[in-house]
Amino acid sequence: MAQRALLVQPLDSVASVPVLPGMGHPFRIAATLVILGFVWGGTPSLAKLAMAEGMAPLGVACWTAAISAAALLAVCAARGEMPGFTRAHWRHYLVGGFIGLSLANYFSFTGLSRAPAGLFALLLPLSGLLTTLFFAMAGREKATPRIILGTVFCTAGVMLAMAPGAAMPDAALLPWAALMVLTPICYAASNLLSVTLAVPGSKPLAQAAGTLLGAAVTVPLLAAPLGQLMLPPSGWVALVLLAQGVLTAAAYLVYFRLLTGSGGMVTSQVSYLTTLAGLLYGYLLFNEQPGWLTVPATLLIFGGVALVTLSGRAAVSPRRP
Repeated sequence: MAQRALLVQPLDSVASVPVLPGMGHPFRIAATLVILGFVWGGTPSLAKLAMAEGMAPLGVACWTAAISAAALLAVCAARGEMPGFTRAHWRHYLVGGFIGLSLANYFSFTGLSRAPAGLFALLLPLSGLLTTLFFAMAGREKATPRIILGTVFCTAGVMLAMAPGAAMPDAALLPWAALMVLTPICYAASNLLSVTLAVPGSKPLAQAAGTLLGAAVTVPLLAAPLGQLMLPPSGWVALVLLAQGVLTAAAYLVYFRLLTGSGGMVTSQVSYLTTLAGLLYGYLLFNEQPGWLTVPATLLIFGGVALVTLSGRAAVSPRRP
């Protein structure tokens, strides 16, 4: 899943990168954000489609990681920005790939096999807030009142989203919804570890490709003991998995183009669009019709994330799902 594997950088480092030619126009930036949001917002629904046709959750994760890693490595080779492969690099890739992709996708895909895709879309913005919270807990950032208040808002929003009448139609699905909450937690933990383990001098795109490679190595190790290592059961499912892998790789390229061209603050706003796109895909593909409580739940989550990410201080770029 795309949401998954974007490496974080301190915003004060990416914000200092000069705007790339062609990316400074507000309309072009807005259009890029919309495209990226709708690409990422569709990946949970693609995974749900594949699982509805018989694919196991980690089987989807294996194919997605392998396809997107191969695509990104090809781009890295074409640009002359191949990942490093020292022991320190591999430690970075394997830890990030296992926590940020293997475990995260296991929780998200397993939950998606039962719970609505729209509910998962509501949970995605939590990764940015939790990343900032984890950095504060680790002493890398100060836990300001805005962070605390934003956390309270997001927690209230998630609890409301899981209430009957919101994005979860049946209270019996609560355990599956709770499982999906572990995904943004994995993203945030992986972000902190990625910054801690990152090898100085590594370029962002090379780090992303290396992390996807780490996921392609570790997901099968998790899938095989659980009996979820499998081939696509049909040509249709194979096409769905191919589309998800290619879209994931394309999203990475667009993300880093936007990150280096517009900075982390602007790029972080894609999480809102991804959520809205995820809700739309859930409605179009699975006829998911969220209840009226989805509106205040969404406002609470967006408000909490905005309090943290739009505070005007140095923060970290959120990992995207």
